[in-house]
Amino acid sequence: MIVRPRKNRSRGLSLLEVILALAILGISMAAIGQLFFLGARSATQATLRNEANILADTKMAELVAGILEPQSTGQTGIAEAPGWVYSIKIDDGDQPGLKVATVIVQTVGEQVPVSLSITRFIPNQIVENAQ
Repeated sequence: MIVRPRKNRSRGLSLLEVILALAILGISMAAIGQLFFLGARSATQATLRNEANILADTKMAELVAGILEPQSTGQTGIAEAPGWVYSIKIDDGDQPGLKVATVIVQTVGEQVPVSLSITRFIPNQIVENAQ
């Protein structure tokens, strides 16, 4: 019978390996936490920009339909959407017979400020009929 000498191998992990693994895990968790924060902030901003786009498009449609006065206005609150204001700017266009209407919608008092504008040409008749 041949007896082989046993190699002295320790089983398990050393304290240094455990500390190193925990440090790597901690750094990874901090990085993942930052990514979650950035993702949540981007999702909030995208939601607000989507809402701003809908509100600006609605106000422009009201302007063209004659529901709103086609004249320049300062910031006015939006009754259907608290925390939002809009303003209208009417300028002369480069083309004869057309005016340039710009509707600007923005948040008031939000942590993530959002401002969006829509510009459209409108016929002079809409502006003249309102006056």
